[in-house]
Amino acid sequence: MTPSQEFYAESVEVAVQKAAAHLGMAAGELSYEVVDEGAAGFLGIGARDARIVVDTAGIETTPPETSPEPLAGGAEVQRSTMSDDPSVALSEVVSDAQEPEREGDEDAPPEVLEEVERLVSEVVHAMGFDGRVDVYDAGDFIAADVAPDHTALFIGQKGETIDALQYLVNASVYRRRPFSKRVILDAEGYRQRRVEAIQGMAHRTARRALRERRTIELPPMNASERRVVHLFLRDNPKVTTASEGSGENRRVRVSPA
Repeated sequence: MTPSQEFYAESVEVAVQKAAAHLGMAAGELSYEVVDEGAAGFLGIGARDARIVVDTAGIETTPPETSPEPLAGGAEVQRSTMSDDPSVALSEVVSDAQEPEREGDEDAPPEVLEEVERLVSEVVHAMGFDGRVDVYDAGDFIAADVAPDHTALFIGQKGETIDALQYLVNASVYRRRPFSKRVILDAEGYRQRRVEAIQGMAHRTARRALRERRTIELPPMNASERRVVHLFLRDNPKVTTASEGSGENRRVRVSPA
């Protein structure tokens, strides 16, 4: 089998440039195959990165340094596994590094729930949406479920809009009061569907890494999505996971142990 390496990016051209930088070569010197030209999708729905496979035969490469993704409490993921149980608590994976850690399991104060409902309702209406807002204490977190008339627009491309709103709601609610529980903003089950989709991707990638006996890179993901992968694969001694890259290009690598 000819040695090769896969690269992902928002376009084929960017993927080629990334591969060239990684391999220390000029883009014109690369021998590669376009596996997927990618797609922008519509409002983030159906979007996917372009993917190329570069022929690395005769090219000496040094694997990039990788660092495990930190979990709550500062723990690092180093060894991972495919789990037969795809369930991972939503509160474990939907988080923001700038939000404070949850303290205790006490019920959220009623005034906090009222404030969250007021803020979320105001934001939804200010954005021009009509929809129902339900806020309740879900135990590990405060759930703010929105049923907007245009769900895709409310979620935004790759969840960027709903993630930004979630951060703003948390920052506003706890600006002048002690932190109680993280607020998780959702729209018609989007977050759980996204978690399950990433878990499926992680499961398939781990199997492929073992079958082909090589490291497989997942597409770039945000911190919460990378955490889904690490948590889902964390207990299997057959594979390891580590994150590499920075900013929007940070991704998870799944390798045989």
